Amino acid sequence: MFNFFVNRVSGSKEITVQIPYMLNAGYAGRTQEKVREHIEELEKLGVPGPTEIPILFPITLNQATLAQHIDVQGEQTSGEIEFILLQHAGEWFVTVGSDHTDRELEKFSVEKSKQACPNVLASCLWPVTEVLEHWDQIQLRAWVTKDRTRVLYQDETLAALLPFKVLLDFVRSKVAGSLESIPIFSGTIATIEGLIFADFFEMEMVDPVLNRSIRHQYSIRPLTQLFAAK
Repeated sequence: MFNFFVNRVSGSKEITVQIPYMLNAGYAGRTQEKVREHIEELEKLGVPGPTEIPILFPITLNQATLAQHIDVQGEQTSGEIEFILLQHAGEWFVTVGSDHTDRELEKFSVEKSKQACPNVLASCLWPVTEVLEHWDQIQLRAWVTKDRTRVLYQDETLAALLPFKVLLDFVRSKVAGSLESIPIFSGTIATIEGLIFADFFEMEMVDPVLNRSIRHQYSIRPLTQLFAAK
């Protein structure tokens, strides 16, 4: 069970959602140019190209978290800012999140790399009906901190990713049954200067029309750091 806060123009309300599992879209750029940027970014790390574009991965419930700290197995992991769609009581909401990924494992299996790290969600939701008319103006920004140096890591509007209806139509074409209570991760935007295996990840979704934002941040600890150096 996960507690979210629905922030409407008219006020805020807490809801509880029982998430059964998650869905992560990949290579979901709106243009082939954006998709190619992300594929080339990953190919530099030895990650093979996708078998289809876009692609959809089911993710187990145990990887969903609203936490501000995650533990990971490897040293080469990184966050990916994405918008997240969530249907509750028949109404669609949007928030921001990170599909944190094990890049070393991704070289061998993209599917398994998606299962190896938590999917981090912000706890604030906006009704899609309040943002749909200015959807493409909404901004996604992420910052990373590595060795105490903080840099802007990703920065695009939602115009870089598949639109709300197109993404939903794609997911519905793949999934049998209802999408109620299933977080749908949108796929990410390109990084500014390449992947960074950071210590801290910050993400923000900004609505410039209604002058509001959703922010979330989390620290990353590779469990290998728990062992004494030889």
